[in-house]
Amino acid sequence: MRSIIDEIAAAEERAEQIRLSAAAEARERVLKAREEGETALVSLAQQERAKTDAELKTAKIEGEKLAADELAAMAKEADALCARASDRLDRAVVYLLEKVTQSA
Repeated sequence: MRSIIDEIAAAEERAEQIRLSAAAEARERVLKAREEGETALVSLAQQERAKTDAELKTAKIEGEKLAADELAAMAKEADALCARASDRLDRAVVYLLEKVTQSA
């Protein structure tokens, strides 16, 4: 027959085994959670990088379109200024020729 001391010792040994098992399981869970967290962080970083790249491409396309529109508007304005200047130049040449022929 087992004595109470033997049963207490066995219970203490089982309790120690349960404690050690729980500690090992807790460590495993912590490691697994850390690995899952790192994996999620890497995945999130990749997703955000992809979003940022897509937004940069969109912004570049929009910027190039705005620049092209602005250049077209500036070219129109420059053409208009050149036309006005050419007209004024023609009138100035006519005026100067009249003055030269009147003086001669």
